[in-house]
Amino acid sequence: MSVDAAVHRVEAFFRRLGDDIAATLGDSREAVYANLEAVALAKLDEHNPSAHISHADLVDYVLGADELCKQADLDARFAEPPLSLYNGGHFDISALTWLDGTTSIHQHAFCGAFHVLAGSSIHSRYRFQAWAPPEPKQRAIAGDLALIDIEVLRPGDTRVIRRGDTLIHSLFHMIRPSVTIVIRTITDEPGAEVQYDYRWPGLAHDPFQKHAPTTRKLQYLRMLRVLDAEAFQGHLARVLPEADLYLAYTLVSEQIQVSADVDEAQRLSQLCTRLPAAERALVHRAAHNDLLSRTLIDLRRKLHAPPHRFLLALLLNVFDRGELLRLVSRETGCTDAVAQVVEWVAEISGNTDRYPNLIGMDFNATALDLLACMFAGLDAEASLQRLAIRYGEDDVAEHRDALRALFRALKQCALFHAVFADLRD
Repeated sequence: MSVDAAVHRVEAFFRRLGDDIAATLGDSREAVYANLEAVALAKLDEHNPSAHISHADLVDYVLGADELCKQADLDARFAEPPLSLYNGGHFDISALTWLDGTTSIHQHAFCGAFHVLAGSSIHSRYRFQAWAPPEPKQRAIAGDLALIDIEVLRPGDTRVIRRGDTLIHSLFHMIRPSVTIVIRTITDEPGAEVQYDYRWPGLAHDPFQKHAPTTRKLQYLRMLRVLDAEAFQGHLARVLPEADLYLAYTLVSEQIQVSADVDEAQRLSQLCTRLPAAERALVHRAAHNDLLSRTLIDLRRKLHAPPHRFLLALLLNVFDRGELLRLVSRETGCTDAVAQVVEWVAEISGNTDRYPNLIGMDFNATALDLLACMFAGLDAEASLQRLAIRYGEDDVAEHRDALRALFRALKQCALFHAVFADLRD
């Protein structure tokens, strides 16, 4: 097919889809806000873009088109890149292409639906319970975040986008590229909800907040971090005791992303004396998890095989070992989920003939055997007893201290810190 034909086909398809939605909704802004979720879901299923449009078609369309409709995100702040395909006045149809990016756990201030055009993604849904009733449009909220479910989305799958905390979710894209068609409201709603991002184990914050004093504090402290590290530390220690939850979390998390010092997160969070003790502990845990999660997110750029990205998605989003193993069994059909996980770790660390070391971490045969024990839920002593059956009691006794140290290292490793948190050293 020629480029001109592809341009015409893409334009015609999304014009039909957009015009169908517009005709169903009518011109009323209120009708769009009230009904777009149901209408977008139905029309995406009816028109099924994945059956008619490919990623290659979108490439030909962009590179061959003389004009595009109004672009909702011209600077590509979200997706790699985005592409608006239809502007309906109060709603937009876009194709979001993803290579190595992943979304945070978040909610939306808009509504609509999304449809997988190409690739495959892990879709995780959560619930959040605030510790106290939040104030309207509060910048940060303390609470408990819990995973509801995880599913694998494939081409043709369509899901609703609900505004507010009725949909808290994240997407981890397994195949390069993954392409999603999104239909969403684009004009401001009166009383629209805050679009919170969530951090484990339960901190909601508004990444789009516009509180001028807070924004300038952050900007000046970032400047000082570059200009004068000693002065920065002094000013940071002066600001933190008066910081609210939003500012405290942002400063502590940013600082340990720079220093990679977990102990510093503990020290800095204790300086936040305006906050109750439980919120100081939450700031520490959220900032610590940010640092470890960043390691996992960075690894996805090195892993391209869907099973390996599936493992990373689970390690990033599932904080319960039993649930992780259940999902591995469900999605792969394997009879031994522990063995499957260990096999994937062996592959990405270069311990098979199939792949080189992709992640820069070395897991020798002993580490992989110990890892299998830990995924089976065994604590340090029980793991050593199982290793003694394999290697002999004398050999394990001789290396007991080193094996216990390896157990602690695996427990603290960024890959496994969440799923091994309950295992005794």
